[in-house]
Amino acid sequence: MLEVNKLVSDLEKMLRRLLGEDVELGTRLGPTTGRVKADPGQLEQVIMNLAVNARDAMPNGGKLTLETGNVDLDEAYAADHYPARAARSCCSRSRTPASG
Repeated sequence: MLEVNKLVSDLEKMLRRLLGEDVELGTRLGPTTGRVKADPGQLEQVIMNLAVNARDAMPNGGKLTLETGNVDLDEAYAADHYPARAARSCCSRSRTPASG
């Protein structure tokens, strides 16, 4: 079982170097984020790919925030997002401010 908050925290230093000086990296880690069954290496790679894509989308710099938290996936969500199942899950997402 994997602690998502720990994984994101452990990646922070590497991501700061990867993003460069023009992109400000922030984190908002959910205080009660649960454990997930996931391959740590694959999840690290996904987060790094998202960070690189965000950096490339902000050629003049900007801010990237990585956020974790728990979400409840209900039956309606699961029906629209096969093969998802209704359950309590842990979520990680990245956000960049909308460009004007």
